[in-house]
Amino acid sequence: MDPRQPTSFGDVAREVVRAEGGGRFSWNGFSLSSLFQPLYSVGNGTAVGDEAFVRLQAANGQAAHTRDAFSSLDREDLVHLDWTCRALHLRNYAVFDSGDRRLFLNVHPVALAADPDGGRDFTELVRFYGLTPERIVLELLETESPVDQLAAAVATHRRHGFVIAMDHFGQGRSNFDRLAALRPRLVKIERAVLRQTLGETESKRLLPGLIDMLRAAGAEAAVKGVQNARDALAAIEAGAAYLQGFHLGTPTRSPADESLPRELIDSARRLALV
Repeated sequence: MDPRQPTSFGDVAREVVRAEGGGRFSWNGFSLSSLFQPLYSVGNGTAVGDEAFVRLQAANGQAAHTRDAFSSLDREDLVHLDWTCRALHLRNYAVFDSGDRRLFLNVHPVALAADPDGGRDFTELVRFYGLTPERIVLELLETESPVDQLAAAVATHRRHGFVIAMDHFGQGRSNFDRLAALRPRLVKIERAVLRQTLGETESKRLLPGLIDMLRAAGAEAAVKGVQNARDALAAIEAGAAYLQGFHLGTPTRSPADESLPRELIDSARRLALV
């Protein structure tokens, strides 16, 4: 490992806090920046949080695919990039923070388990930027990692107050074994992937049962990948607690402050009365 490689989240946090660049950060030849996409509550129609996405731009100005960038890294660089992205998102979100919404941060399981102090430095950084751990949702990606190590890391971060979520449920490693081991408060289901895999009719038929199973396991369901009004209504009919997707709000540099379309709110209320 490069001897200059940071060995703790605190090392990374100090790098990002000291850096200047108008919301950007230079990392291994890439320029990193943040985009935020709202997540809406079906119950009241308002945005309850914002998911942070990293945008990687190469020196030639071309954007790099985040998943490809992470998959090409060795373990040390992967952990470093994950920690750097989280620190950068906190710094950028603080500029727009309304004080009443949650920040959703994608977390690579390997990076969560690799934190040597179990999230203490990360907690201090969250408070440095004026947030609290209770307002931070750690979205665990569906990549492979030892479940026992990940469960231990989740338990430590949960004790600090962080909310745990599972992303891309039903894909890759985001399955029922992990659900039982990690006990997330929120689980995200990719509506667009379900539709592409199963077809519209079968996807719409199976979604309510899947959401019921998650609710029985103690987790609320968020349906993401909402691409049109049909997707949104199918998710509402199935019992989803939250919605997210390009139809409702695209990732932008500053969080949007909007509500769900009136017809979706009315549909949710009608269903609640049935």
